[in-house]
Amino acid sequence: MADIEIHMGDIAVAKDEDILIASGIGSCLVITFYDPKQKIGALAHTMLPARRLSFEVCNSKDERRKTNYESPDTRYADTAIDEMLKRIEAQGVKRENIEAKLIGGANMFSAFTSDIGENNISYAREKLKKVGITIVDECVGGSQGRSVEFSVASGIVTVKTKF
Repeated sequence: MADIEIHMGDIAVAKDEDILIASGIGSCLVITFYDPKQKIGALAHTMLPARRLSFEVCNSKDERRKTNYESPDTRYADTAIDEMLKRIEAQGVKRENIEAKLIGGANMFSAFTSDIGENNISYAREKLKKVGITIVDECVGGSQGRSVEFSVASGIVTVKTKF
């Protein structure tokens, strides 16, 4: 049994008695995947909904080109969900057996007009629906931070609220 801390922008896949932990979740969104038949789980600690198309300056004339990324940037929910699916399916999990949970997406700074937390929640819901993953539970929104412990052996996700 191991406690595995997942930091912002990271993903982990685990099985057996492992516990996946994510702390300091404000507007970030934690996404868990779980296969109750095989007792395999995954957790992503995402920061933003989706990567916008980026450009880089190519020469002194400010000519721009699309930036090409070699590996997925799992700080973003869209690429994190794709990478979670890739990793958990590589463990033999069938997509139709995956149950998802969403935690976080708080509005930590009510003075801001933009609500990053709500954007994270709505985007993740849309993306999961698009890829055929069922959301079985949520602890999202509000204005309080959270911490998460995901017991892969039982599938239980414990959420602690910070205020």
